[in-house]
Amino acid sequence: MSAHNDAGRGARPARLVLIEQSGAKHDILQPSTVEAMIEAEHAMHCSSGQLRQVKVISMHTAVARWKAGEQGWRRVA
Repeated sequence: MSAHNDAGRGARPARLVLIEQSGAKHDILQPSTVEAMIEAEHAMHCSSGQLRQVKVISMHTAVARWKAGEQGWRRVA
């Protein structure tokens, strides 16, 4: 996904959902799906094992979802 593609869709706001190992959820509003994807990548690299799942949601639809596992993060949607 590129900034150009996102701008073409009106740069719709997105939500970054971080789910901790404990089950606690953090729902963070982002200005666009591109910004949400960038923040998701940053969260996965800096989580220190605290997160079990990261989602990017736009217009009530999951754009991307990753799960933490023994071999690192894997994209599941």
